[in-house]
Amino acid sequence: MSSNDKSSREGLRNLSTDSGDIADYYDEWAEDYDQTLAQWRYQAPERAAALLRAALEPDAVILDAGCGTGLTGRALAGAGFSTFDGIDVSQRSLDVAARLGIYRSLLRVDMQKLPLPFDDDSYEGLMCVGVMTYLPDSSGTLGEFRRLVKPGGAVLLTQRTDIHEERDFPAVLRELKNQDLIRDVTISEPGPYLPANEEFGDEVMVHYIGFRVAGAGR
Repeated sequence: MSSNDKSSREGLRNLSTDSGDIADYYDEWAEDYDQTLAQWRYQAPERAAALLRAALEPDAVILDAGCGTGLTGRALAGAGFSTFDGIDVSQRSLDVAARLGIYRSLLRVDMQKLPLPFDDDSYEGLMCVGVMTYLPDSSGTLGEFRRLVKPGGAVLLTQRTDIHEERDFPAVLRELKNQDLIRDVTISEPGPYLPANEEFGDEVMVHYIGFRVAGAGR
């Protein structure tokens, strides 16, 4: 492989959580990102979108939180959704996503800086795929997702198995549920994430996590 072959890209598993580093990394990768992820047999967007579609009607307005180059937007469209906005920290990734012509709007947003630039109850649903790795404040992030989604709406996200355990993600979800902020929490069994990537393979899997937004405390 040549040094420019992104399928041999190293360091993704332990990428810095500094927002500037993340933006630089994905800006540099944007043009080849979709091709590389296809080589790694990445199917998380399609599965996540299907799970979200099972919870929401196709006319629901969705926030694609961490949309990247638009793989998730294509999955949302493929699942039947027609109206979704995308946000991401990587401007070059957003530029690639814009070429698809499927997003209602696209906005560069550093998701570590809360609150996010949207009003309460702006969406019926939210999907966040492959992004929670870079958002160390799990409680703050999920609380913010809940703020943006209307009561009864649905949130669907992914979390790597290693980080799920490291950050005790189930405890974060339990606390939000105990506060009557979210309900109907589901956590899938571990599934393939990047099965053809040498750093991930069958060692690092992924959970699909869903919940509905409760009405209390609005």
